[in-house]
Amino acid sequence: MTFHAAPLRLVLLVLFAATAACGEPEPRPLPNVADLPLRGAKPAQPLGKVDFRMPDASGEPYDFHEETRGEIALLFFGYTYCPDICPVQMATLARALAQVSPEVRGRVEVVFVTVDPERDTPERLRGWLAAFDSSFVGVRGSPEQIEEALAFYRYPPPERSADGVVYTVGHPALVYAFTPDGLGRAMYGSETSAAIFAHDLELMTAYPWEAWEESGARGAEPGDRGAEGGASSSTSAGDPPPVLAMAGEVLVLDAYLPAPPVDGPVAVYFTLRNGGAAPDTLRGFTSELGSGAGLHRMTRDGGMSRMAPLSALPLPPGETVLLAPGGDHGMLQEVSADALEVGGTARVTLDFARGGSVEVPVRVVPYADIGGGSGG
Repeated sequence: MTFHAAPLRLVLLVLFAATAACGEPEPRPLPNVADLPLRGAKPAQPLGKVDFRMPDASGEPYDFHEETRGEIALLFFGYTYCPDICPVQMATLARALAQVSPEVRGRVEVVFVTVDPERDTPERLRGWLAAFDSSFVGVRGSPEQIEEALAFYRYPPPERSADGVVYTVGHPALVYAFTPDGLGRAMYGSETSAAIFAHDLELMTAYPWEAWEESGARGAEPGDRGAEGGASSSTSAGDPPPVLAMAGEVLVLDAYLPAPPVDGPVAVYFTLRNGGAAPDTLRGFTSELGSGAGLHRMTRDGGMSRMAPLSALPLPPGETVLLAPGGDHGMLQEVSADALEVGGTARVTLDFARGGSVEVPVRVVPYADIGGGSGG
C-alpha cells in the first residue's frame, strides 16, 4: 500500500484557506495541531524534545535538535543485541518508510540511541541499522550522556542483567515522534503496524507548518517530559501454516524466527494450542543453532522494557498460547547470521511436561514480516 501526501496536504490547507463570503474573503483559523487524527498514542501534553549531542556511528558529533530541525524525528532507545522489540521496531519503521511518498520520506529522520554503548561498537551499530535502512542514524554516547537523555523522560538508567550467557539491558519500548515544532506528538509501542506509522507520518508531514510558524503559534503549547503509552494495532508474521507438530494433546500451529541482521541472539516465536482436557507445560526447547536456548518474558515497569528468563510456560486445557514479539518468546544465543536464510527452515525441539518432546520446523522470515504488519 502506498500513501500520498498531496491529498492530505490539500485537505489541511482547505481547512484554513481564505474563503469568499458575500464577495468578501474571510480567513479561517489554522487547524489545531492537537486535532490531527494520529493513530499513535497521544500524550496528555506534547512532549518536550530532549536535547543531546553524542557521537554517531561514524564518530561524528550528532546534535539531535539541530539535525532534526524542521523534520519529523522518530526517536528510539534500544540496543543491537536485543532479539525482540528493537529489531521489530526498526523493521516496522523501514517498511513504513517504504510505503510513503518520496516527499514524506525525505522529511523523516529515524534516530536510534543505543543504551549499550560498550557492546554496540560503531561498526556493529552501523551494520545492524543498515540491515533495516541505511538512512537510520545510530547514536552512541557515554553512559552518562545516555542516562541524562533517558532521565529527561523520567526513565531510570539502563539496567543490565546477566543470566549465564544471557545479557539484557532495560530500555523504553516506544518510538517517540517529534513534529517540526519540536514537540513530541505521539508514541508507538512494538505492536504498532507499518500502516499506522505511514498514516501518521503522512498526516504530520502534510500539516502546513510554514503557515503555523507564521501564525505565531510556536511555543503556545507547553511541553511535558516523560509519558508512556502505545498504539493499538496488530502485527503478523503471515498466515500460519497447518499443524506443524503434535506433542500429546498439544498442537504446534506455527513456529518462526527472524533472519538476524548480524551475529547474535535471535528470538523464536510459537503458536501452541492445548487441545486436551488436562493442563500441560512448555518446559523449554533446544536447537543445534547457537550456543544455547531458553524461554524469556518481556516485562514493562515504569516505561522500561526488560527481558527475564522464564522457567516454564503453562498451557491451560483448551487454550491457545502465543509466544510473540513483545511478550513471551524463545531465544537462541550466539547465532551466526550466515546460518539462517529467509525462506529457509530451522529445526528446534520443544519439551512438554505431559506431551514429551517433539521436533518442530521453524520458518525463517524477514524482520519486516514480524514488525511490519500492513493492518491499520
